Amino acid sequence: MADEEDVVVDAFDSFFRGIQQGRFPVLNDRDDLWQVLVMLTARKAVNLRKYAQRQKRGDGQVRGDSAFLSPDDERAGIDQVVGSEPTPEFAAQVQEEFHRLLDALGDKSLRHVAIAKMEGYQNAEIAKQLGVQGRTIQRKLNVIRVIWSDFENLPE
Repeated sequence: MADEEDVVVDAFDSFFRGIQQGRFPVLNDRDDLWQVLVMLTARKAVNLRKYAQRQKRGDGQVRGDSAFLSPDDERAGIDQVVGSEPTPEFAAQVQEEFHRLLDALGDKSLRHVAIAKMEGYQNAEIAKQLGVQGRTIQRKLNVIRVIWSDFENLPE
């Protein structure tokens, strides 16, 4: 059985792979970021639910922790995962992971490039901001990809 932490880890993995592959070109502000993260997390949760409900996996009859809840427990099910706003705990977790990734870059210019890309700037625009050539930005992005490719092993 998988739990909510597995869903979040899988969603973050998809998010960072998507960033590397340029699948999220419109991340202009934190609202765009939240939309992408919530969308990915919701899809992962729905897919996990479908996966667990397949006939060969117990046809939805296999239960996790919910089997131990009393009938009068009012906790929401998987349908309540997606809300209009992230929970404070989720926001804190995202912020913590974001800072951990930026700290792993070490170099101030690498952090600037990473943040600018997440904000949706094109390489030429970032190059102009830093006063460098576009090829320099591409090299910096390659360095960022290498550092972040081993995301799970970054120091906490």
